[in-house]
Amino acid sequence: MILESENNTDESAVVKEEIFSVVNANIVAFALLFPIAIVCIVPYILIWGGHSFIDGFNFLKTHMPLLFLIFILGIILHEGLHGLTWALFAKNGFKSIRFGIKWTLLTPYCHCNEPLLRNHYLIGGIMPGLVLGLFPVIVALIFGIGWLLLLGIFFIGAAGGDLMVLFKLIKVDKKHLIQDHPKEIGFLVLRDGI
Repeated sequence: MILESENNTDESAVVKEEIFSVVNANIVAFALLFPIAIVCIVPYILIWGGHSFIDGFNFLKTHMPLLFLIFILGIILHEGLHGLTWALFAKNGFKSIRFGIKWTLLTPYCHCNEPLLRNHYLIGGIMPGLVLGLFPVIVALIFGIGWLLLLGIFFIGAAGGDLMVLFKLIKVDKKHLIQDHPKEIGFLVLRDGI
């Protein structure tokens, strides 16, 4: 997400504009957290038992400085995964990627200055939720690591705003190019890219 950029998008090429508020993204993330937690915790307890889950919770509680460090690194990795993935698809690679923090909203962002095919933009958007959220949950379910399950749930929730964007993006025909919005949090749908 970004609010200022170097985009020089031809306005006549814009088919649709999708803008999101940080408040709504946070509400969606918070609303998704409970059902996501249920979907992840219930199978974990059925496989490994409630004691293993409580042990994981207690481990995190007794390692608060480490937990804080993991959260900070997770935020950096979250935005880095967006950037790395989009850079793989961008013609100009990392030259098209910008990172920063919108201090008035306390929101870190990654922005791609170049239009991408819808599916490429979608992959970059979903990557942090998969790598930092879903993958740790799967590993926790396989090996019975309660604290990793809880971290995975947290990072899936942290990707709630990304999920909100992706639900809108899925409705866009895959032949269109997607451009990060130059001044708002959101994206522009451009005329056919293929």
